[in-house]
Amino acid sequence: MLSVEDFKQVVKTAPLFSIDLVVLNEKHEMLVGLRKNEPASDFWFVPGGRTYKGETIVEAFRRITAAELGRSFERESSVMLGIYDHFYENSCFDESVSTHYINAPHFMLVNSKELKLPLVQHHNYRWVPIQAVEVDETIHRFSKVFLSDLLSYLN
Repeated sequence: MLSVEDFKQVVKTAPLFSIDLVVLNEKHEMLVGLRKNEPASDFWFVPGGRTYKGETIVEAFRRITAAELGRSFERESSVMLGIYDHFYENSCFDESVSTHYINAPHFMLVNSKELKLPLVQHHNYRWVPIQAVEVDETIHRFSKVFLSDLLSYLN
């Protein structure tokens, strides 16, 4: 694991690779959490996290689903929706360090009763009808960029 100073240097100089979890329940509502940390603090955002050096995507997916959804899922239970760039003016450090994520959102259909949503990265969670996500201004724009790919897959 990197020290805080080493990680700050990585954020300053390189993109981070992350996996977002586009989780729909049995009613086709999308899960969003109110983020605690920068970037995108105090926005509703899909769960997710960054991958670590030496960790495969399969391993990262298991770890991120366990941390963000309260139970581990296999990557085979999801569909990758594409690759997206997320550029932020700030970072988890301060306003002087910008953040660049290369993000691979993965769509998952789950039984909402099977989740035990932890309040570590998020203050709270809510389920939003998929047709309301686009117009909800409290949901961060980077939690909407994959909507056309998601809707194409669902149709």
